[in-house]
Amino acid sequence: MGVDQDHAYAFSRTRKGGWAIAQSPILSTTITLKRLKQRGYQSLTDVYIELNPSLCEPPNT
Repeated sequence: MGVDQDHAYAFSRTRKGGWAIAQSPILSTTITLKRLKQRGYQSLTDVYIELNPSLCEPPNT
């Protein structure tokens, strides 16, 4: 996924929790929105707008 094996292993063995490494460079380069979409995952924003289309309409004045 674009990261050498040594770095991938090092990040997989960290003692930090998921929240702490969520903004790490390794995650932002390997797990991208494009890759998640290719695997069939939907954006929560897209689902919310689909369920609540009134958010896309201009407010009544």
